[in-house]
Amino acid sequence: MMAEIKQIGAQRMIGYPYLPTMMDGNGSFYSAWQEFLGSDAPAQLDAHQTGTKNRSALIVFSPYSFVYYIGALFPTGTEKFGDFVTFDLPDSRAAVYTEPADTIIYQMGVNQGIERLMKQYKDAKLAIPDHLALTSKPYLLETWRLDDQAAVQEHGGIMYIGSPQDSQPDEYED
Repeated sequence: MMAEIKQIGAQRMIGYPYLPTMMDGNGSFYSAWQEFLGSDAPAQLDAHQTGTKNRSALIVFSPYSFVYYIGALFPTGTEKFGDFVTFDLPDSRAAVYTEPADTIIYQMGVNQGIERLMKQYKDAKLAIPDHLALTSKPYLLETWRLDDQAAVQEHGGIMYIGSPQDSQPDEYED
């Protein structure tokens, strides 16, 4: 297991977005993952992947909420296909954590998953944002590297490091 801050290249998430209202009672997207894995979506994603196959979950934070994507990472510029949506992630400094793994853990609540990842970064004494939603790059990514038989080989977490942003809501004058 290793956590470090390093430069990562731009990439494109291709998958499906889910809102917090779609979480299960335990705060996870277990049902969404079950539906995703039981569909032909993984096969479609794999058919378009040219590098290492992966399954990925991206959380895009805002000051008041977030969007959770389930899909896979691709090189930037990969054309949209099927009924998937795309989300482009920038070239960035990021806190990166990797560990050996043999399964995708999607039953865990989103908050527990985030806390687990933050603990790894703090244990490694990495300088990470206190409030990711209040940065210019409010992205947290979990990815599972797959082998040629689609078996999970490695789990990784990536927290993008952006500059702090103004946390005050826009004010309007009448």
